Amino acid sequence: MIPTRARLACALLFGAAAVALMAGAPNGDQELRVCADPFDLPFSNDQEQGFENKIAHVVAQDLNARVVNYWWPSRRGVLRNSILGGFCDVMIQAPVGLDPVATTKPYYRSTYYFVFRADRGLRLRSLDDTILKHLKIGVNIIGYDYTNTPPAHALGSRGIVGLVGFGNFLNPDPKADHPDDIIRAVAKDSIDVAIVWGPLAGYWVKRSPTALAMVALPDSDPVSGMPFAFSMAMAVRHRDKELRARLDSVIDRRRSEITAILQEYSVPLLDLGAPATPGAPHGTPSGSVAPTRDTVRDSLLVSDSIYQGWKWFHVYCFRCHGEDAQHPVIATAPDLRWVLSKSGMAYPRDSFEYTVLTGRPDKGMPSWKVLLDTAAVKELYQYVKARSDGWLKPGRPHRESDLKKSQ
Repeated sequence: MIPTRARLACALLFGAAAVALMAGAPNGDQELRVCADPFDLPFSNDQEQGFENKIAHVVAQDLNARVVNYWWPSRRGVLRNSILGGFCDVMIQAPVGLDPVATTKPYYRSTYYFVFRADRGLRLRSLDDTILKHLKIGVNIIGYDYTNTPPAHALGSRGIVGLVGFGNFLNPDPKADHPDDIIRAVAKDSIDVAIVWGPLAGYWVKRSPTALAMVALPDSDPVSGMPFAFSMAMAVRHRDKELRARLDSVIDRRRSEITAILQEYSVPLLDLGAPATPGAPHGTPSGSVAPTRDTVRDSLLVSDSIYQGWKWFHVYCFRCHGEDAQHPVIATAPDLRWVLSKSGMAYPRDSFEYTVLTGRPDKGMPSWKVLLDTAAVKELYQYVKARSDGWLKPGRPHRESDLKKSQ
């Protein structure tokens, strides 16, 4: 789930508590204001039974502070309603490179897993196993398609559709979504296999009364270009470099305690020496490691305008023209890379922008001028042109401006 949690984003410091944390030697009156989900085990809950809760107390103890939790569910809008709203100061878990925040050094790395009943005799090893086309597959879903988990995107790239989605509107109501729903469905044979973010899978599989098997997915998918493995860190706002440095020091000093907590919660751990993966589990990939002077061009590093164009495309355009501007979904929708390519239609920029704004009713394309202004359409063109020119690879790009902020 990220993985939905993969939506786990976090940490902008506003308020006096942040000032206190940064000022001088710590004292017992300091508060560590932590953003936390009230109902999302194994990560956190309002009884502080999750591993994020335990790690928060380790950090606070090291800083001679006390934990003050700000509860907000990890779903769409979590940034706006917690960190970016100034209600809390630190997110205990965020994927390295998450766009709106500055992340610390990572303290664990995990990936997505196949989960299936041990008595089913399945020999799943890869998303390319042909048997997957004949199985009922469960995945965690987060809002619109462009925030689906990486495995959901990867399965779509293979033509595997009709997935069973498990929602992320978690709360204790018996009729609502629950963190372990997807694992329970496997145990009950409601679905044949689930693809689940490692920490979520490990915790609930261990607690299942039915014997379940777990098989790790690789770090990334060569077909869709989607990452599956993510390095996880803590996060603060970009300009709060001093607090981030202090958290880095805590991670170094308390690494063995933090790792012991993760192991207690059955979190499957990968080698942290692997390169950081741009993005976020549960379908919110973003961010990246800065390229060095002598390395090849980072094929997902873009300007702010191209990044914004990517967002517009994956809100309004992908349902017909395909994710990442490739593999159109409907017959009347052309491959826009070919439309702009010199070896294709070589469609000029002004014609592209005019078509987007006015539509092509005869082809089933609506006018987008109500939802997209001229500036947005220009950004959309820049994204599609970058895909057409070939230097921008499939997947969620990351912004040069965010890279500069983190340096």
